[in-house]
Order: sequence, then structure tokens, then C-alpha cells
Amino acid sequence: MPKFLVIATIICIAMVLLGINRGFDVSDEGLYVLLAHPLQENQGGIFNYDLFFKLFHQITGIHFGIVGLRILRLFIYCLGALALAIFYRNLKFEKQLSLEVYLISLLGLMAGYGFLPASLSYNHLSVVLAAGCLALLSTRASKLTQNLSLGVLLGILVYVKVTTAWLLGLLTLGLMLYEKRLNWKVLLALLIPFILLEGVFYLTLSENAIIRLSDGLSIQTGREDYHWWTLVKHTGVGAFWSLLLFVISFLSFRLIKKKFFQALLIISAFHLTFFITHITDEWNHFFLLFGVVIWAWFFAKSDFSRFSAKEKVWILLLLVLPFVLHFGSNVYWLRIGIHYLVFWIMAWLILAEKARLKSLKWVNIGIAFSVLLLVFNGLWWRPFEQRELWKATENWEYLPGKNIHLSFHQISALEKLQTQIGEEKVLLAAYRISGIPFLLGKTLPQSPGFWDQEQLKGFFPEGYSKDILFFPIDSLPQNFTQEPILITDFR
Repeated sequence: MPKFLVIATIICIAMVLLGINRGFDVSDEGLYVLLAHPLQENQGGIFNYDLFFKLFHQITGIHFGIVGLRILRLFIYCLGALALAIFYRNLKFEKQLSLEVYLISLLGLMAGYGFLPASLSYNHLSVVLAAGCLALLSTRASKLTQNLSLGVLLGILVYVKVTTAWLLGLLTLGLMLYEKRLNWKVLLALLIPFILLEGVFYLTLSENAIIRLSDGLSIQTGREDYHWWTLVKHTGVGAFWSLLLFVISFLSFRLIKKKFFQALLIISAFHLTFFITHITDEWNHFFLLFGVVIWAWFFAKSDFSRFSAKEKVWILLLLVLPFVLHFGSNVYWLRIGIHYLVFWIMAWLILAEKARLKSLKWVNIGIAFSVLLLVFNGLWWRPFEQRELWKATENWEYLPGKNIHLSFHQISALEKLQTQIGEEKVLLAAYRISGIPFLLGKTLPQSPGFWDQEQLKGFFPEGYSKDILFFPIDSLPQNFTQEPILITDFR
């Protein structure tokens, strides 16, 4: 067992735990924490995993706050790494799990801390659920319990991200058809868990995914950034640049014999692609593009005659899985793809071991170093939409018994807002500042987040006349008569 993997994993976990009660992003993380709030409405929701939190609260009385969701994310990453270790064991026909593969998988999942806030979200859930599906699909014996478990994971995925559930479900059926184990009993086993979940939610909460999606699709698709062509473009642009860099790198490895000219062409293509696709302040797509070059190297150096047809199918599936899981997101693939890098890492492990390449140690060292940098940058140095995490030193109680450390500027802004708003438990916030009402101990009306004017019109066609927090990245609808409370900077 390489010591550097153990050390890198311990350091990454320590960075997560040391920042577990520090900092808060009021945009995306505000949405995440409200989806876990038992009293938050989610009418016409597209992301409906809040139903699980509401049912769990109804049974246990437990409400996951900011710290709780961050701990939960780390915990499910540990489960996801276990699922990937099982997947690798199944492919290798081994009896025991590999601790080395587990640690590499966990580090690959923790690369997701490089972009977006630290609390649990649909991105993290979809990755771990996909990892669980891989573990079950790679099991050699097709049993009823395996198919029912697979149905549970795909069923939960419908609540997490419906587009991913559809695409991963189709891939699952395609793989089963390829292995000649698809029949009506298997289809029934895959469908029954979702049907039961829908029934339980309807009987206990009087709503379920189908009801919400039927109401919400028209509202969401009315938003420009959720048009079908826009969603295809968000994934397709990332696929295009990745494919272009792959082709250039692959041909360089194959056709250019002199290492100097080979490296010169690849480095030039890499940097040009990196700067063309660098559309925001984030630079985590550097690692995705570097991953594309690694893919090209493996393809150029591997002898695929050593691989069985089944192994080739798995490698292809791992290659395309990040694009499949991304589809439906309104964020470009190259920005958010770092969450899905773990599936490429699993493919590289298979390629390096099967092709007998003496590169696995250096690949693992590169992965460990990259994840250390991503976690430090994404959590502490440049956390998403926040100042450096070490500046979050002041304690704030946002709900009875629930606290978070924020910056002095944020505390001052919250104390001022407390004197400006009323006593009502519901407070509208537009746009992309869901976390501010949450920190004030309130929820939002109808939806946990409002990102643009079209969405606001869809939920409030008759206007709104109560207190509104307003971050002016878009104008308010004309029939919103209440003078808004302006939010200019909350970092």
C-alpha cells in the first residue's frame, strides 16, 4: 500500500473536517440547505430529493443543517468509494477488496470539492448513486435482490436528477440486453422500487416526483438556461473540446517519434484549449483537460487485444459516464465535470493494470497531488462565491442549536437585515441568494430558489407584495409592488 495515498487521504479529510463549520455560500449552497429543510416548499420541483429529508424528519425529528449536510456528503463519498472498490473487484474476479483502489476512489470523489460549495447536493448524490449502480451491474450472478437494489438506486436518482435517471436507466437496460439477461422479471424488479417510493411519499406527504415534475417542467423549461438545446450545448461543448484535444494528443503519441516535438504539440494544444475554454475565474477544468491527455496516452500505448469484449464495454461506459451524468445541468461540462472525474480514474486503473503498463504509480501520485490542490483551493483558499475560509471567524446561530462561522462583514449584514424584515417565517429572495433567508431562520415561498425573472413570473403570475430581498442580476417583474431590500455584496 503506497503511503502517499494514505497521507493524501488523511490530509483531504482533515481539510474537510476543519472547515465543516466555516463559511457559507448563499447562492448554490443556499439552495442545497433549503432542499434539506423540512418546512421548505418545493412546488413543481425538478430536484425532488427533499422528499427524503422531509420523510426522515417526519419519522425522526432530525433536521440536517449546514454542518450536518457537509458531514453527510463526506459519509456518502466514503460509501461511493466502497461501491467503486466493489466494482473494481468484480471486474478483476477477486475475492477481497483493494484498500488501494478504495483510497484512489475516495480521492477521486473528493476532487468534487474543487468546485461548488461543501454541502451535499444533487451533483454528489448522482455520482455516488451511479457508483452504486456500477457495483451492482458488475456483479456476475444476476439475482432478484441485485435487480431490486439496482431499481432502488435508479428510483432514488429520479428524485435527485431525472435526466440522469433516464440516461443511466437506458444504459443499464442496454448493458443487460448486451449480456442477454434482460426480461420482463428484471424490468419489473427495476420499476417496483420507484413505484413503491412514489406511493409512500404520496401517502405520507401528499406529493411525489410525478406530481411535482408534471407541474414543474413547464416552469423550468420556460427559463432560457433550461431550454433543451441549451442543455445539449452545455454538455456538447465540453465533449467537443475534449474530443479535439484527445485526437491531437492521440495522434501525437502515435505518429511523432521524437519526444520533444511530441511534447511540444501536446502542450501547445493543451494550453490553447485551456485558455479558450477558461470562461470563469475557476481553473479546475485544467484537470479535466489533463485527464483527456491521459486518456489519449492510454489509448495510444495500450494493446486492446489483451482486453475482452466485456472489458472494452466497461471502459467505454466509464469514458462516457461523466457526460451522461452531466446532461441536464445548466452549467458547462468543463466547469462542473470535476465531480465526475472519478469514473475516468477507475478506467485508468483498469487500463494500466490490464495492459501491464508501468505507469500506475505515477498516475496515482498525480491523482493524489491534484486532489490535495483541488480540496485546498475549493474549500479554503477560493471557496465558491466566498472569501477565504480562514476569514470566517464569527459565530452565527441561524436556527435554535445550529451555528456556522461567517465573516465579520456577513454577520453585520445579517444583523442589519434582521431590523429591516418582518416577523413572518417566509421571505422571498431574488436572485440566487436563497441562503440569506435561511441564515435568518426563514424559508422561501413555493420554491427553494429563484434564479431569474422568468422563474419568478412562473411561480407568482399575480405578483408579490410582501418583503423581498433583491440581488440585482435581473429585474423584478412589473407587478411586484413591494419596495425590495437591496443586497449588493454578501461575501
